[in-house]
Amino acid sequence: MHADDDARRYVERWFWTLDDLAEAVGVTPVRIEQLIAARCAPGPIYARGADGWWSALGADGAAPAGEHWYSPGAAWGLRQAELATRGGNSPAAAAAAAAAAAMLRDTFADRFAKALSHQRYAQVAFASCFSRDAVDPDAACATARDEWASWIQGGYGVCLRVFTAETCVAKESLGAGLKAAFAAPDYDAAALLADAEILAGLLLPFAPWQREAGTPGRTIDRLLRELRLGDDRPYA
Repeated sequence: MHADDDARRYVERWFWTLDDLAEAVGVTPVRIEQLIAARCAPGPIYARGADGWWSALGADGAAPAGEHWYSPGAAWGLRQAELATRGGNSPAAAAAAAAAAAMLRDTFADRFAKALSHQRYAQVAFASCFSRDAVDPDAACATARDEWASWIQGGYGVCLRVFTAETCVAKESLGAGLKAAFAAPDYDAAALLADAEILAGLLLPFAPWQREAGTPGRTIDRLLRELRLGDDRPYA
């Protein structure tokens, strides 16, 4: 019961119901569902069904029937999609929503390639996107589409407070850089602590049962333990 209460407090603190998301975007819940169906944004990130808690991270299927919570970070993309399709009527509305989804994906890919060239550790996280020290545009575009698909599937909704190309690249790059640095016997503790602070500003805490095996547990929490500098106290 205690673990269930902790999980509920977590999702209610960091995620929104469908009604909350619709109100934030300024549309009806039905309209949010239409845009999600068109792949403009991920569906539920967490759910509480008859068999317990479900998370989109690593999930094979759709969220079970029951209570659903959505990523607040999806609101900005949904606003862009709604603006692009405003005034559309069914059946044209479905085609307009699909076009908006493609627009969001392509804009993300363009920004993703630019972010790679500015983010330290990007070559550690996205080695396939580089040819020597330069970004390979075709490889970056292919990887960006994979990362966008992960967002729509819901995995990044567990991880990031707001999902953009820049936060995606930063999260993966900083996480990979920190993990690689732990292998060095004489890493620069002050530099890693500064990187961990930046990463903590991008990440959600993760649900209590997910944090230890997720990016926060394997980077932020590990570093603080190794340096004997307390803990992040995500559930205090």
